[in-house]
Amino acid sequence: MQNNIFSKEVDALYRALPIALIATLFNAIIIALILKDQFSANTLIVWILLNMAVLLFRSFSYLRFGSWLQADSTIFAYRIYMIGIIASGLVWGSSVFYLLPGSSVHMMMLIIIVGGMVAGGVGSSSYRPESYIFYNLLVIGPYALHFMLDTSNATSWMVGTALLLFSIMMILSSKKFHANFSEVILLQLKQQELVHNLEEEKYYTQHLNENLLQEIIEKEKVQTELINALEEARQAALAKDAFFATMSHELRTPLNAIIGFSQILTKRTDTPNEFKTYIDKILISGKHLLDLVNTILDFSKMKAGKMELNRTTFMLSEMLRDVAIMSEPLAAKRHIHLTFPHLDTTSMNGDRKMIQQILINILSNAIKFSPENSSVTLTYECNEDHLFTICDQGIGIAPEHIATIFAPFSQIEGSSQNAIKGTGLGLAIVKEMVQAHHGKIWATSTLGKGSCFYFSIPQKQ
Repeated sequence: MQNNIFSKEVDALYRALPIALIATLFNAIIIALILKDQFSANTLIVWILLNMAVLLFRSFSYLRFGSWLQADSTIFAYRIYMIGIIASGLVWGSSVFYLLPGSSVHMMMLIIIVGGMVAGGVGSSSYRPESYIFYNLLVIGPYALHFMLDTSNATSWMVGTALLLFSIMMILSSKKFHANFSEVILLQLKQQELVHNLEEEKYYTQHLNENLLQEIIEKEKVQTELINALEEARQAALAKDAFFATMSHELRTPLNAIIGFSQILTKRTDTPNEFKTYIDKILISGKHLLDLVNTILDFSKMKAGKMELNRTTFMLSEMLRDVAIMSEPLAAKRHIHLTFPHLDTTSMNGDRKMIQQILINILSNAIKFSPENSSVTLTYECNEDHLFTICDQGIGIAPEHIATIFAPFSQIEGSSQNAIKGTGLGLAIVKEMVQAHHGKIWATSTLGKGSCFYFSIPQKQ
């Protein structure tokens, strides 16, 4: 069993190799273009040649691995793969000693590219845990040590520490990836063994009773289909769990790194204004993409029944203050006046984070679809239920669309604003969160005058 798992892991490593080689070549060329004004042509040529030598070696191993597996030389194929990935890690990790530019902008761009390669390696070399660990440490280790030991810059140790933490997070992500992959392989092998046993039982049964042959065949066919369907359902569930487990790291972590480094670059006084414009675009796009990823993952969690309430008793005034802090910058850009109720001692029992997110999502929509120099009003009253109302002076919603605005992937039509389109999941998530509190949500609207969104949460549940 272990030998079969090992063979499938090595096969997966080689099948993922072409994309990794293309990404390595592309990134090497990009770095050479970025640093062409920072280093001599000879240094960059040596850098390209080193990468080409490693790429040729690994390409040759990819072309030959099929024959190695057929000759039952899986261990030899894996050793060749490890030599290739260690060589690649050494080439990229050693670049900190001769390709580190003096310009902070170029330095950050180099670090982002190197970090992106290490993050991308989770999906191509984690089929065996040690292969990714070697690659990760050989690439990130020299960079982290260099910056942590650099005393010429007061902030270098922070960059080194961030790289070290990033390396650890990627290694943990690769281990989880490998565990999920191994479990899927094990299930496949067990399924094959089960089918084999069923076929033997079928042959034995046929010889026991020839008169019932046709009936037995039909029953076995149904049984096999049911077993296959059950195994497919299990594998699909495992694949989905593995997907969301790795996506949270493989997408969120690189995006957070891009956003974080972009914010650092925009705040630095030595960053040229021309670059700041480009970096601002990177920052805005990165934040938008991160919002989309978080929205899709949250929606999937709710549909899978994995989003649970964390009930606490909290002060509404404190929550509304946080909502105002997060909503006012967007409103200020459009010169929209926000009005919030004054609540001193009113408290509420529920999931504070969810209720806060409900208000932020609805307020964001109200601001986005309201004309400039208008107003958005949030009111609150409590009788039997906690009732929140958000009204805007926007374009309104057509009556035929009111019934569909809370459906997944629906977009409010007719906007005259040049707003960034979202996933169409915002109001669907809001509805799920309200229903998780056993509450209700609805809306009223008049075209050209505005809309009002209402949601109520019972006091006692």
